[in-house]
Amino acid sequence: MVSRPLLAVVITAITVAAVLLGTQSTPALAVCGGLANSSDVPICEGGSGTFLPAFNKVGEASWPNWLKIILYLVGLLWTFSGIGIITDVFMEAIEIITSDDKEILVQGADGNMHPVSVKVWNPTIANLSLMALGSSAPEIILSLIEIVVSNDFFAGALGPSTIVGSAAFNLFVIIAVCITAIPKGETRRLENFGVFIVTALFSLFAYIWLILILVVISPNVIELWEGLVTLFFFPVLLGLSYAADKGYLSWFKRRNDADNVSVVEFQEEGKEPIVFHHNFDSNLIIDEVARCKSVSNGDKANYISSQRLDPNTKSRAWFRVNATRRLVGSHAIMPDYEKAHQQDNEIKGALFGTEQDAVSGKQYFYLLSTKKSVPEGAGHVSLEIGRVGAEDTEAFVSYYTKGVTATMGTDFEETKGILTFAPGEIIKTVDVKIIDDDEEEDDEVFLFHIHEPSSGYVVHPSRCTSHVVIIDDDHPGSFEFEFGAISCRENCGQITIPVIRVGGSKGKIGVRYHTSDGKAFAPHDYFEAKGALEFEDGELEKVICVKIVDDNEFEEDEDFKVVLEEVDGVKLGLKKTCTVTILNEDGITSVKEKIASLLNINLHRFRVGGKTWKGQFADAIEWPERGSGKLAIFMHIINLPWKIIAACIPPTLFGRGWVAFTCALMVIGIVTAIIGDIASLMGCAMGLKDSVTAITFVALGTSLPDTFASKTAAIASKTADAAVTNVTGSNSVNVFLGLGLSWAIASIYWTIVKATDKWVETVPSCISSQYPNGAFWVPAGDLAFSVIVFSVCCVLCLLTLLLRRFALGYELGGKYTKPTAVFFVFLWLVYVLLSSFKTYEYF
Repeated sequence: MVSRPLLAVVITAITVAAVLLGTQSTPALAVCGGLANSSDVPICEGGSGTFLPAFNKVGEASWPNWLKIILYLVGLLWTFSGIGIITDVFMEAIEIITSDDKEILVQGADGNMHPVSVKVWNPTIANLSLMALGSSAPEIILSLIEIVVSNDFFAGALGPSTIVGSAAFNLFVIIAVCITAIPKGETRRLENFGVFIVTALFSLFAYIWLILILVVISPNVIELWEGLVTLFFFPVLLGLSYAADKGYLSWFKRRNDADNVSVVEFQEEGKEPIVFHHNFDSNLIIDEVARCKSVSNGDKANYISSQRLDPNTKSRAWFRVNATRRLVGSHAIMPDYEKAHQQDNEIKGALFGTEQDAVSGKQYFYLLSTKKSVPEGAGHVSLEIGRVGAEDTEAFVSYYTKGVTATMGTDFEETKGILTFAPGEIIKTVDVKIIDDDEEEDDEVFLFHIHEPSSGYVVHPSRCTSHVVIIDDDHPGSFEFEFGAISCRENCGQITIPVIRVGGSKGKIGVRYHTSDGKAFAPHDYFEAKGALEFEDGELEKVICVKIVDDNEFEEDEDFKVVLEEVDGVKLGLKKTCTVTILNEDGITSVKEKIASLLNINLHRFRVGGKTWKGQFADAIEWPERGSGKLAIFMHIINLPWKIIAACIPPTLFGRGWVAFTCALMVIGIVTAIIGDIASLMGCAMGLKDSVTAITFVALGTSLPDTFASKTAAIASKTADAAVTNVTGSNSVNVFLGLGLSWAIASIYWTIVKATDKWVETVPSCISSQYPNGAFWVPAGDLAFSVIVFSVCCVLCLLTLLLRRFALGYELGGKYTKPTAVFFVFLWLVYVLLSSFKTYEYF
């Protein structure tokens, strides 16, 4: 993956910039733009912070700078780990609070009202309020502590710069990581585009607003109304995002609370039902995966868990907690979706084979092609439906169309009904009208689905839906097997092997094939098959059928090959051969039992909250899982004190999570104050100013868990919302809540206490003469410049995402991932370097 090199470049850039800037002298500060009248002793030379330094009495200030830098850097990294662990307890409490359900009535297909369970908290409101507070708690509390506790209600550089620096890291680096993390051949598109637009505009407006109040309206001073309005923008953001999510804004589509409330479940006698979100037959899931011999049992259990736990239904808290637990050597609360994606094709070969078994010995309907393409100007597309079984009787099956990216009524006509097969008919055709709107558009997709067959028939589970792509394509394409290997039971009767057409669909082309013996021999184990598949113009898939012989003898697994033949005029792809394995059912029984056992362990662990105090301490001291590696053991040992501290926080069982929420917030406040002190100590020892330390080391440390959480969300989710919208939403919340709260409190304080002697001594004369009764003084110079640079880079980043959406049809993955990611990291480097150079008055 490209994401690791990207992070390495970021960390290296921070280190080099710190060394270069730390060796430069500090020029005099501007009269109204800096702490010109401050006489405080630097914290690393005998000064003091909230809790640190702890060893001034034994000469800490006189220690060699190189020693202090090493100690403070190690201490800072360790406290970052600690704040991540405590914040995850906070996030668990938030997850419990926001996961309360209520029942609403929804009209079903039968016309009756059915009770459906939905969340009390709207997902968008939960993400932008408590979830954003949880993931950004260190930055928000750092700003509050710096003003209220450390600086006696005077502005500091560490808090605001950390918030802006974290916003820059989140927007540029995290999205760059997410773009490159998507598996090859896959893409992610924003589904709830309305919420993204609202949060993106607000994230940009938030920083434009900072420029206005710092530089234009009341330079270097935050007046009372400005502090209150900044805080007030937070509920405004929540309200507009909620309106966009619900469709109350007319230009955004409304989303119903009960959308997509459908599950597939299976239940073994005497056991709880297990719900899966994939399209395969759930009753056979363990049996299916057990067939794939190239994957270990642990990885098979992980794959099933990834199918069991739909990441699209998980909140931001799950991804954040899971990322931190992996970083600190604790067991994860979510499957390894990245590994599951990597093994997807291997396992699906086994899954496809099992679906053939699902219809073995039954009468069934099926689609002859599950992938078709059609030019927009073709007028219609024909879908062929076949039946297997008694041909001398009448039978019927229902069908309907559904838009994916194609819009019903605009790109194609709605088509639904019942298709009747007269005696003797085994294949019939349904035509769907394609609408040519004369507009330039991306390729668009709709689905054609068959269901509800007549009595005595079933629908083939893997051939019940056809993906129809409306395209403008002049290339014939190449041909290859969809799977390099598939498997089936000996008693399945017949195996169907899909051949797909990629890179084009123009013209009618025949592809020849033949079978070849391996450990299985024809006609003893299977019947030889050879011939030609005729792909019609626009057709993307055909199947080869091979009959399997059941000889009722105990045998080991056997295999044979199906080969596509090289013929002039026919271009073949990479998968020219498909290996078919005929499985001995007895041989996989023990494997299935082992996988079921591992699956039960995984499903028990994959949950948030709900533990007792005893359970929390047991989790805290639990040794990393077998095979986790030496790094996981090392991280577990050094983070054990933090894990024990986190275990002391009351469980989420108390007060529906609110007790844990309150206690975790207090602990976060204490640890954040320590981080602020260590960051100031390290920056001082390195010769860096607080603002430079904040936008580099502190921003990176507080954002690292979110980086891995967003990467996991991007890989696991079907859309880009979890990765992208969370970033733009969090950046808005950081300003409106992080700076708004602390600045509102400080502006209220100075409005009440007026101009004190310390205030008159501290602020520049130009401020005291303009505000004789006192005001909250915030030096605009470095902060305002940093915000301006970030805002410009932010516009370029958001425009790039919009360009990818409208030019490519998606935001993450696909084409131009490396150039886009490099550009985003470049924007981040420009922001860091220009902000740092301004701080040291190089221009």
